[in-house]
Amino acid sequence: MSLFELIPLVNNLSQSDKLSLFKLLAAQIPDAELQVIFSASEYPVWSPYDATEAAHILMQMIQDDQEASTHA
Repeated sequence: MSLFELIPLVNNLSQSDKLSLFKLLAAQIPDAELQVIFSASEYPVWSPYDATEAAHILMQMIQDDQEASTHA
């Protein structure tokens, strides 16, 4: 059976069955390959640390909103 034939069948599974299938498939993949697939270095996470320009823009938007509220 090809992957093309499996996709509709997998889509019809319940969430718990999909999770069970995922666990079954993950167990068949060597740990080294899983580490590459789920490596944190492949999924950069943005942090607000040192985002001073964004903080300034947000503060300006808050002040503008407060000024608009007092004039309304």
